[in-house]
Amino acid sequence: MAISKSAQPSPVAIFLSGAASATALLVFFYTATAGPAWPTATTEFAPQGSQAVARPASALATKASSPTNATGGDDAFARMLRRAAMEDRTVIMTSVNEAWAAEGSLLDSFLESFRVGLNISHLVKHIVVVAMDEGALRRCRAVHPHCHLLLPDVDGLDLSGAKSYMTKDYLDLVWSKLRLQHRVLLLGYNLLFTDVDVAWFRDPRVHITAAADITTSSDFYFGDPDDLGNYPNTGFIYFKATARNARAMAYWHAARARFPENHDQFVFNEIKRELAAPPIGVRIRFVDSKHVSGFCQLGRDLNRIATVHMTCCIGLENKLHDLRRVVEDWRRYVSRPQWERRAGKIGWRFEGGKCIH
Repeated sequence: MAISKSAQPSPVAIFLSGAASATALLVFFYTATAGPAWPTATTEFAPQGSQAVARPASALATKASSPTNATGGDDAFARMLRRAAMEDRTVIMTSVNEAWAAEGSLLDSFLESFRVGLNISHLVKHIVVVAMDEGALRRCRAVHPHCHLLLPDVDGLDLSGAKSYMTKDYLDLVWSKLRLQHRVLLLGYNLLFTDVDVAWFRDPRVHITAAADITTSSDFYFGDPDDLGNYPNTGFIYFKATARNARAMAYWHAARARFPENHDQFVFNEIKRELAAPPIGVRIRFVDSKHVSGFCQLGRDLNRIATVHMTCCIGLENKLHDLRRVVEDWRRYVSRPQWERRAGKIGWRFEGGKCIH
């Protein structure tokens, strides 16, 4: 049936209707994707059925008003991420202080492992090195294109030296990195964080599934990648860029108040079931230690090894000594004929190791 002219909507009505629809769409998109603010003294994060997280007012709340607490401002950091990101918007990140970045120290061995690894040298251009002090920044800029200075959460803290394990300075150092990692997710980048005492020999991303929100390495892996009973090592951990993961990371940092004398990995292990439960509901997956390995539970088959972490090893000198030995063993492995490598007869040499066993 024909429609009379008087019944047809006017151009103005059509425009207003379209504008309203577009506005509604934008509001829906923003609310569906926006990440949470960094936790402050009034942030609520407690999951259903759990005890509320303590939320002390601290300098962190003030610092969080600026997206990053670093020289050059957030724009410089965002530009760096754009330069470093892979096509799928994944960024590899590690962190160093002056002791770890010094010539011949952990940073050099870390970067060397990419050069001697199998088809992974191109990944170096996707690494952002977070410097915890000015000395680390200067050394990083001498050897790497993507270096970013992050000041610690605690005013006046000197993070340049080799910090003794589990001292207050050590704890402040390891916790300081979470705020910047949170910012990476909010900027829309997938984050693969790796400690600098990890040797990379193959691309470990083949062991990361898109089905999980968080994929982490394991100090102790018991056979099921979805079993929350596995003991995580957050020195190798992958986060998809989702609002759910941003909330999980903020919750993780807020939980420090409940475990004030422990490091980030211990707290992650304590709250992993809370993170997996509503209202956050992230899926956490663990990588088999035969592939993404460490000294706590070392993979012995070099044909399957992707990375090796100097876990269960305390002290900079001990870590550096064994990291060099692991890289040397890998060089010996790749120098042999392929048939000999496939036979599985070339393994780690344990003689003289400080921690490797």
